[in-house]
Amino acid sequence: MQPNDEADVQQSEPGPDGARSTDSPGVERPAASERTAKGPPRRNRRRRGRGRPPPHRERSTHGGASEPREPGAPLGVLEVLGSGSGFVRRPDDGYVPGKNDIFVGSRLIDRFGLRTGDELVGTVGRRPRNGKSPPLRFLEQVNGMAPDSVASRLEFDRLGAVHPRQQLTLECGRVHAGEPDMTNRVIDLFCPIGKGQRALIVAPSKAGKTTVLQAVAEGVERNHPECELLILLVDERPEEVTEMEMCGFGEVIASTFDLTADRHCQVAEITLERVRRRVEAGKDVVIILDSITRLARAHNTVNEGSGRTLSGGLDANSLEKPKRFLGSARLIREDQGGGSLTIIATALVDTGSRMDQVIFEEFKGTGNSELVLSRELADRRIFPAIDLRASATRKEELLLSPDGLRISRAMRRRLSSSMPAEAMEELLGVMRQTRNNEELVARALDRI
Repeated sequence: MQPNDEADVQQSEPGPDGARSTDSPGVERPAASERTAKGPPRRNRRRRGRGRPPPHRERSTHGGASEPREPGAPLGVLEVLGSGSGFVRRPDDGYVPGKNDIFVGSRLIDRFGLRTGDELVGTVGRRPRNGKSPPLRFLEQVNGMAPDSVASRLEFDRLGAVHPRQQLTLECGRVHAGEPDMTNRVIDLFCPIGKGQRALIVAPSKAGKTTVLQAVAEGVERNHPECELLILLVDERPEEVTEMEMCGFGEVIASTFDLTADRHCQVAEITLERVRRRVEAGKDVVIILDSITRLARAHNTVNEGSGRTLSGGLDANSLEKPKRFLGSARLIREDQGGGSLTIIATALVDTGSRMDQVIFEEFKGTGNSELVLSRELADRRIFPAIDLRASATRKEELLLSPDGLRISRAMRRRLSSSMPAEAMEELLGVMRQTRNNEELVARALDRI
């Protein structure tokens, strides 16, 4: 447990009886005999509140009402300010500045090399009388590790990236609306996603985007418990956020459309820094972002104009941070810790907005996997509404087994001559005859 020296300067500690000393330094107090000689003895009156048993009430370390917290549970995520000190942002406030923030002194930050995004566990002092944030008294853990072990870690940008090599198998026997959902089976076979993937889901409106995201989240949650799953919803409808939370997959972090663009950017930035710190520690993290388009819109609103405006009213500098967000997805070399950050982000198209189209064109080609949804298939109620010909993953041979790769390519050749709707209907018919992709591949190999 590490003390925060700077926090001691922020407020004085109470004495044993709970009262703070008011004696001036260097002034002797008269002896008891001298005090009593000056007048008649005072009645033994009890001060208001003294000696009475305190009410049975649990007090919060942050002031105000108590917040139940399990021992060893993270306090929140650190944000380091330009002054060198920082604050722990609380999950209840969406990891943005709020009344429950915890102050962290610059000495503690410098001593252990703490960075924005670190998840801290420790002991919090009492809130000062001036109403400022309570200080972090003792530091116990940083990202689940001892504080001394994080001082020598490499920075995220210095970690070497390699192509994804381990597939995130999503097939999990999912049932949607009372019927088997083939979404994850189609993705696993035709557009595989691996640890460290930078995947774009190209989605027109009303093409089943939310259902696809829920299917992917369920597959990751059920098949890969070693991965930390975060679902980041930016500028979304409140009911969409509630629906995603009710699914119970991973941690949902949201900034709804009725909040400011500044908040959208703050939530996305602190979430990115948080997962970067996890990857530096060798962890596997998966982020589902909905959507990169709305995040770019928010940055276009917040950023100061550079004087260069692209088509659709998009400022040239507004895509820097969204590109940094998406570009953070990578698989780290084994000799540098071997962690991974997988980002599956949606890009909105055919919205009628020229700005959205420009944003998509800027991000097109930056990912190493694209899953394209089709409005035509959705209108015909063919789900999953995936355009097989337009969807693909780069270096898929590193993710699929030799037999799986052979069958996937053979089926692509066979379905390429068909229209998207007919191709998907034929594929779904084949999949319904088998229980899983392993059985499908085995049957297909027997026929070759």
